[in-house]
Amino acid sequence: MATQLISKNSRVVIAGAGIGGLATALALNQRGFRPIVCERAPELKEIGAGLLLSPNGVRALEILGLRETATSLSRVIREWRILDRTGRCLQRISPSHHGLPALSLHRAELQQLLLKTMPADRLNLGAEVGSFQRDASAVQVFFTSGKTITADALIGADGLRSSVRALRFGPKPPSYSGYAGWRGVCKWIPEAYNGDHLSESWAEGKRFGISPLGNGRCYWYATANRPADRYSSAEDHRAELLRLFGHWHAPISALIEATPSENILPSDIYDRSTRHPWSDGPVTLLGDAAHPMTPNLGQGACFALEDACVIARCIEEAGHFPAAFRRYERTRRWRTDTVQRCSRWMGRLIQIEMPTVVAVRALALSATPNKAADFLLHRLFSFTP
Repeated sequence: MATQLISKNSRVVIAGAGIGGLATALALNQRGFRPIVCERAPELKEIGAGLLLSPNGVRALEILGLRETATSLSRVIREWRILDRTGRCLQRISPSHHGLPALSLHRAELQQLLLKTMPADRLNLGAEVGSFQRDASAVQVFFTSGKTITADALIGADGLRSSVRALRFGPKPPSYSGYAGWRGVCKWIPEAYNGDHLSESWAEGKRFGISPLGNGRCYWYATANRPADRYSSAEDHRAELLRLFGHWHAPISALIEATPSENILPSDIYDRSTRHPWSDGPVTLLGDAAHPMTPNLGQGACFALEDACVIARCIEEAGHFPAAFRRYERTRRWRTDTVQRCSRWMGRLIQIEMPTVVAVRALALSATPNKAADFLLHRLFSFTP
């Protein structure tokens, strides 16, 4: 059967209404396509915590026409500080790049901002991909609800444990990093964080990050080395975090105390080997479904936004979807593989437990000129779709 040529009437199904899926829908809408977004959840609730968009993510939002509105919902961040457990500053990094700052905002607010650009008749909730069949010209998508959609292309933007990925490339599980994380948002910004900086404090096998958000809120996150699936019950999250971090510098314990235990989100940290393919004919993957990475460089949402800009351009310029998806993967693969590996390596550096090595790390950070760190991040913060 002949390969179907791409036209503005081509039917593109996007599995997943997270940041990557909705951004892809917006990018395609802007080019005259009418994609269909299918989300397994029956409703889109306010989930997640804060996130940091570094300048490359802000650049992607600018391309999507959302930078100004996103900035109004955010705290602009112009400096990152790496501290030790006592609060001593080891390194300062300026994330601004080509005039673009970093933005700290709530994940749910970014998702809602993207959702507002989505025509209501193009969003299907409670629609989980159960299976699909493909040939050179079409994809039949079968949902667990019994519904079927015939499309010209399928984009799996359905996260770390992507159904689309498992159905096409096998159910190989992601790899556990060796450390777990917690995230929380409280309705209080400590006085020391009422400016334009965030901090991340490192010690033996643990870290704690603090970033102000818009609307008088503060986002915090923590990691600690431990086996997978070892979380305490929901009512004990706060007590466990106070045991791990309560003796660290202010305002860490106060932030934990100010966050209701039920609002603390635990998550084991996973990524996936970069060797696996993303695309097969008119089916491809995007965001965490394609290249899940540990959060050590803060690039999960940024790279999903980048993916959206690139895949939309490739679809617009290519003659048919298999060619568009091959070009998209070739364009993105080196950058995502490189940052995935760097993020994994950074996690190993941060989560070191040996006190002597931690002391050497602190000395090295203190001795590194701030401009050197800025230089190393230059390529990460550069994004051209």
